[in-house]
Order: sequence, then structure tokens, then C-alpha cells
Amino acid sequence: MNKLIVYLLGFVIVTTACQREISGNEPPEPPSPTTDSTLKNVAYGDDAVQKMDVYLPALRTAKTKTIIYLHSGAWSAGDKSEGTKTAIYFQKKGFGFISINYRLTVVPTNINPAQMQDIEKALNLVSSRGAQWNISGNNICLFGTSAGAHLSLLYSYKYKEDTRVKGVISVCGPTDLTDSILINGPLKPYIQAFVGYEFSQNKNAYLKASPVNYLLNNCVPTLLIHGTADKTVPYLESVSVYNILKSYGVNAELKLFERLGHDLTSVNNEMLLDMEKFLKTAY
Repeated sequence: MNKLIVYLLGFVIVTTACQREISGNEPPEPPSPTTDSTLKNVAYGDDAVQKMDVYLPALRTAKTKTIIYLHSGAWSAGDKSEGTKTAIYFQKKGFGFISINYRLTVVPTNINPAQMQDIEKALNLVSSRGAQWNISGNNICLFGTSAGAHLSLLYSYKYKEDTRVKGVISVCGPTDLTDSILINGPLKPYIQAFVGYEFSQNKNAYLKASPVNYLLNNCVPTLLIHGTADKTVPYLESVSVYNILKSYGVNAELKLFERLGHDLTSVNNEMLLDMEKFLKTAY
């Protein structure tokens, strides 16, 4: 994969914190809700890739809101470890944070909707373990960056019947895979690998894989973050979704960062505060 694209689609929010970590898939007994705990590589499916890292805050209860994070990487690269420092930040703020790996398109059969199935399986595990982990299993926000943001939006809007998802956060997420800038730009081969067809072969598959085509008045509250100088995913992708959601009366917020591109790490502190406010007040 082109190193420039990997860099552009890589996204790590930098912050520091301490944490207590429990090794292995599951501790011998449920972790104490009075202290923070971290469970690494918890399996949520039978595929070797289907693993999650679970960050549980101290003093959590069954009402503790949960975030499920999907990493960037053009649907073909990346790892759940990308979300580690962001996870620790939100863990210290009192949120459950779960960073998942999902099936990547480097395996040719892992085309859409494989990643939608992965998200559903992850949600199922979180729901079933909510009581054990002392977090909410049905008050969940999907959060992703770049390709992960696209997946978060697509699941949240396309599968509205899954009422466990109460909100969604997108950072630089593609929303319309039929956009000529996307299908003729550097993302073209990666979108094609995700959809499974060339655009000229099956336009309908691209339409079905585009979050913008599932916008209705019952969409979940949405926070869209984008840089106006983004040359990989045009910021108008987020603006378009925002305008449509607002026209339907949906609780939607748009945060644009002037002169910044696809890599928004230089403004991570402001973004973290925007996301924290959204998580606390939007739903």
C-alpha cells in the first residue's frame, strides 16, 4: 500500500495517562467497577482478526456510556492500537472505550458488508458483557477516523433498527463513495477493494456503500469533524451530510478546522473537548 496514503489515513490523537491492564481475553473474575481496567484482545468473533481492546473507567455503572472506535487505514490497513491514547483519555473521563479490529480488504473476500457484520458482532458482545463490565450495553456511540469514520456512519445510518447505537462521531470520513474526487483520486483502488467492483461495473454497489444515501429524520445524533484543506477526503463530504441531517431536524454538529488536511493531530485537544461535549450532551 502506498506509504503516503497509509500516513494520510493514519490518525492518532495524542494524550497521556496511566492505566491498569489485565492481560488475556478475560480476567478470572469480573473487573472491579471501582478502578479502571483494560482488557486486551478480547475476541468478539471466530475470525482471528475479530478482537477488541476494552477500556473500563473507574466508578462505572450500568449507565456508563460506551464508545466503540474503528481505526483508519483505507479499509485495507491499520490496527485497533491506533485508538490507545484516545481510549485512555476517555477512560479517565468516565467513558467505556472499546477499540476494535475489523476485517481488512487485503483479503479479497473481505468486501462490504463484511465490516458491517464485524460491527454488529462487536455490538453483540458489548451488549452481552455490559453487566459483567459495569457499562451500558445499549447506550453506545460509534466513533471512527477516515475509513473507520465511513464505517461508523454507514452502520449508524443504514442499520437504524439497531437502537443500541445512540450517536456517531466521524473524523474526516468519506460519505459519498460515488464522489468523482474520491473515485478518481488516490483512494480509488481502496474504495474499489472495499466495494468489490469497479465503479463502471456496479454503480449501485457504490451507492449502497455510501452513508449519505441513508439519511432520514430518524438518524442518530452526529458529530462531523473535518479539515478544510483535506486533499484525501474533501471536507464537503461532511458538509453535505450535515446539511441534509439538519434539514431533517436531526441533532447534528459540524466542526471544521481551517487550513488543516486529513491529518488533524495538531488540534487533538480541541477535538477531544468537542467529542467529550457531544458524548455528554447529544444523547
